[in-house]
Amino acid sequence: MTSEEEILKARVLNFNHDWRFQRDDVEGGQGLEIDDSDWNSVSAPHTYNEADTFAHFQHKNHSGERKQWSGRTWYRKTFRLPFELEEKKVYLEFEAVRQLAEVYLNGVFLGKCENGFLPFGFDLTPHLRFGEDNLIALMCDNSFVVDEENEMKWSTYEGGAKHSWNNPHWHPAHGGIYRNVFLHVTDRLHVTLPLYSSLETTGVYVYTPEVSEHSATVGIEVQVQNEYEQTEEVEVCVEILDVNEAAVLSLSNACEIPGNAIELIQFSGCIQIPQLWDPERPYLYTARTTILRSGKEVDRVDTSFGVRTWKFTVDDGFYMNGRRLKLQGWGQKSTNEWAGLGTAIPDWMQHLTVELMRGAGGNLVRWGHTAGSPAQVKAADQLGLVTIQPGVDAEGDLEGHSWNIRAQAFRDAIVYFRNSPSILVWEGGNQAVTLEHVRELRGIADTFDPHGGRAYAHRRPSKVTNDYSDLEIGTQGGHKFRKTPVVEGEYNREECPRRVWDDFSPPDFGYKVPHRQEYELTSESFAANQVVEYVTRIGSQSHCGGAKWIFSDSTSGGRNDCEVTRAGGIVDAVRLPKEAYFTSRAIFDAEPRVHLIGHWTYPEDRVTEKAFSVVSNGSEVELFVNGESKGRGERSYHYLFTFGPLRWEPGVVKVVAYDESGEAVASQEKETVGPAVALKLTPVVGATGFMADGSDVALFDVEAIDDKGRRHPTFQRRVDFDCEGPAVWRGGYNSGQELSTNHPYLDLECGINRVAVRATREAGVVSLSARCEGLAEGKIQLEALPMATQGGVTAQLSPSPEVIFDGYLELVDEAGIDFDFEQSEGAFIKGFSYSGTRLSLPVMSNAEDGMQLYVDREDYVEEISEFLRGADYILTSDDERLYQAVDLMDFTVSEAGTLLIGHDSRLPLPAWMQDYVRFEEQRIGHMGAQGSVQLIDTELLFYSRKLEQNESVTLGSNREEGPDDCRMYSVIFVPDSVSGV
Repeated sequence: MTSEEEILKARVLNFNHDWRFQRDDVEGGQGLEIDDSDWNSVSAPHTYNEADTFAHFQHKNHSGERKQWSGRTWYRKTFRLPFELEEKKVYLEFEAVRQLAEVYLNGVFLGKCENGFLPFGFDLTPHLRFGEDNLIALMCDNSFVVDEENEMKWSTYEGGAKHSWNNPHWHPAHGGIYRNVFLHVTDRLHVTLPLYSSLETTGVYVYTPEVSEHSATVGIEVQVQNEYEQTEEVEVCVEILDVNEAAVLSLSNACEIPGNAIELIQFSGCIQIPQLWDPERPYLYTARTTILRSGKEVDRVDTSFGVRTWKFTVDDGFYMNGRRLKLQGWGQKSTNEWAGLGTAIPDWMQHLTVELMRGAGGNLVRWGHTAGSPAQVKAADQLGLVTIQPGVDAEGDLEGHSWNIRAQAFRDAIVYFRNSPSILVWEGGNQAVTLEHVRELRGIADTFDPHGGRAYAHRRPSKVTNDYSDLEIGTQGGHKFRKTPVVEGEYNREECPRRVWDDFSPPDFGYKVPHRQEYELTSESFAANQVVEYVTRIGSQSHCGGAKWIFSDSTSGGRNDCEVTRAGGIVDAVRLPKEAYFTSRAIFDAEPRVHLIGHWTYPEDRVTEKAFSVVSNGSEVELFVNGESKGRGERSYHYLFTFGPLRWEPGVVKVVAYDESGEAVASQEKETVGPAVALKLTPVVGATGFMADGSDVALFDVEAIDDKGRRHPTFQRRVDFDCEGPAVWRGGYNSGQELSTNHPYLDLECGINRVAVRATREAGVVSLSARCEGLAEGKIQLEALPMATQGGVTAQLSPSPEVIFDGYLELVDEAGIDFDFEQSEGAFIKGFSYSGTRLSLPVMSNAEDGMQLYVDREDYVEEISEFLRGADYILTSDDERLYQAVDLMDFTVSEAGTLLIGHDSRLPLPAWMQDYVRFEEQRIGHMGAQGSVQLIDTELLFYSRKLEQNESVTLGSNREEGPDDCRMYSVIFVPDSVSGV
């Protein structure tokens, strides 16, 4: 219960509750005279796209979900602050609003934010009426447009700017106040907020430039603002507190702050025997900054930070606190969208996703391609996930107004998050940018985080961006610049839904992805593929490690048009784990692990004979069926053990992992489950329970169980739900069905699904029941706990999960396996990477008569011209001619020369080839007249582009639409030194 006394004492107030919302462009929506009493009552986090997301099949062209509502909307909130705060300063902070926000107080325009992903705020003080009602109004616009080909989308604001990161290709274009809102109430003499764009202030900066096992030097910079007219004599104190809030270092500085001025107060000191922040033990200190005037406290701010050392190396991988550590984890959209809920989820659910990453043995998260939210970064700090943090980006470069927004957002991200110990990399872009722009971004990092020691990096850098980078972010095992350390940004980009076990399990006997789909994996083969990709892409001890793309199924950029998601996650869109989750844990975790991929419940009236795969970090694995040994598995890719084919029989299967000495170190059993007889409901809620705050969420797992309470692994039938009480039903989804969200029914998949309800502002008991014909009904009750506000605000903030340390752990070397996967290179084509479903494509050197064009077709050019002799060429995969990716191939060239692309004459030229010119010269000789090659069933027309030495090239998809029998393009590079040009 929030009282006025609590409001008066609080420095930070919860401003999430009791907004009025209208999904319409209300003329003069900021006006005080508007009656909003009949508008919808909502609380932040809120999105107006929760009902139209995860609702439609993806498009094969990787463009994401298109049918979301977009446009201008309005939020309004009336609030009152006690008259006793009249002499205080009051600031408003939005953690993010998607995509454009224009903010008004009492009809006065305060400003706007266009980046959609970074915190921003305003000084409300000049326009506040203390002791009276005040009105905050916010216009929110998530508009996006579709181009003439009905493919790419972007938002358009002033000057016709294209905000590429508001493109459903990259991120769901969900609009709304989808993260938290706060009021900061301070004395006029105070520590500033790290909200640079509108306030131009930076807050507290803590860094540790020198760290050893004996001591750690801590530097602190405190920006203090004096908004009194006169000079103030103050004492600024900083205490460094350990996890028990005991002071391990105390510093102070007596100084004068001129009136209406901002001063930077600097401190330095040493912590003796520092406790280190490490993924295995993420120890957090607190820097408590206090401002004293005449001995009386006027402001206090707590800043969390960590002490650690790290190093990215070319030859030995990654070092953390002096030990080698393989970085292994996932990329994840910072939208973190959830089926039925969209992007508006409470902080505890943001924490849940990061906790699941940690539970799978992960120690790395790359937020793609926009900044991780405050709740997400805080969770990584607390749970120990090394973080790669961007600003806002999609792919490529921008110009004009859009570039300015992107650069400013990068600066804002650094200022806001630079104390986070988990962030070790500032990502300048998902692709290379121009020299001018990389200088600007690198300059921002050096200016606003000069002592943090973090790396600056781009994914798929060019020579230009690499010259300004400390680290290369690779793709699909690519490493362009061998003198720069590499961390993988996106490997194993294949997709598969959770609902399909294998080719033998009901209800999908003989399951095949429909015709012309790009990914034809089952859940079991997808799980095994995680092992293969991990080992071959980043398994070498010299590789720093990296991120599988992605962690949870997303609405953005899928390639199979029979799925409502990009199903590349190891958990689905409601965070239920796939088999790949457990195989990831078995290879990532330092503890002995073993996991049998699949289940042990097949129909007894059918003969099931199949190969079974086991993943383990042990040296050997033995499999038993009903106590009888079936031998030890055939080992491949270090972690994968294969048995069979084995004929399935009902009972118990057991797998046992052994270490190098032959000692059993891990085991797992799976049983044949009986027929489903009942439904079981299990609630999943935050640490404080289900709060009646208008935005909280309660999740419910619904399972079909047998008479022993075991989930039936192949049960797939419709379940109907009845929800009563103070909650809004949001439901769940079915991954292979359109328009399945927000209904009071859905199918279980593999015997389970997960549904959600959203809190209202009314407390009380929520009752949920689940029904399925022939099964006993599942029932559960959950109490929605009251949350009161005072004048539209509350002092009650979301609690942080408790982190308990029970002594310092010995941290051992975890460098990974010694498995070198040779990256294909030619004499002139270097750093080649391929993002198709094949592990790699051969890069050939010294082209000569009889050169082959495809790795999987017998198409030869019997006689080539002198112009081509000695050239490099890539044997492309004709089987992947329909594969869709904007970055299918990527490489650099070590010399200047001519790049030739042979393109199917029946297909339209793709967008990425628009700057290539038709190769009309006769030098191509016997390859065909006018620069072409005549194959058995089609003609390849060649197009050329001049490349400079060390220039980077990204080649996209072969085509958008065309005949099924079209040919994949071919790639030839002719260096000037060979052609004599």
